[in-house]
Amino acid sequence: MKAEYGSVTQAYHAFKSMIFAPSGTEALNGLIAYLKAYQPQSPLLPEAEKFVDGDIMELECDFNRMCIGPYKLLVMPYESVYRSGSKVMNTKDTVKVADFYQEIGLIIDESFNEPADFIGNELEFLYCVHALADEQRKVNNQEAVIELGRLGDEFLITHLGTWITPFCEGIQEHAKQAFWREFAIEMHSFITKQLQSKAA
Repeated sequence: MKAEYGSVTQAYHAFKSMIFAPSGTEALNGLIAYLKAYQPQSPLLPEAEKFVDGDIMELECDFNRMCIGPYKLLVMPYESVYRSGSKVMNTKDTVKVADFYQEIGLIIDESFNEPADFIGNELEFLYCVHALADEQRKVNNQEAVIELGRLGDEFLITHLGTWITPFCEGIQEHAKQAFWREFAIEMHSFITKQLQSKAA
């Protein structure tokens, strides 16, 4: 990731990378770099550092046990499940999420077995919107910066912000690894601050 991206962009990148690659050393190192730069007092930092030389596969096993399967999911990582009220996946909310992605030219890879409203995809979208805005800011394209900001804010408020709390609470409740409990707290705190800044 480009170092010149802002802290919000870097946060989204760090969180989405760990969701997509929970045993990836690059993802772990990116999270650690983000925390050292912007959240050095976070309890997540020492938990993450334990896995630099530790068994990082433990992180993937715990995440998969909670959110991926193969058994009953303890924490559903899909917006539609929380919005439907009946634990149903692939609802009209999933379609609305995909429509947002298309506004900046993103489409879900057919080979990826997760719907548009998977937590990693929603974090990826917000990362992309903020990265594009950072790039447009550098070339003084204020119109594009404003439009991308509007799009990101609307998505955060109408989509990810509506279900991040129960998702993170589920991770805190079911995680065996302290890393994931602290990850959920840190990610929830970050998203909540983003939501509060939009409401102000």
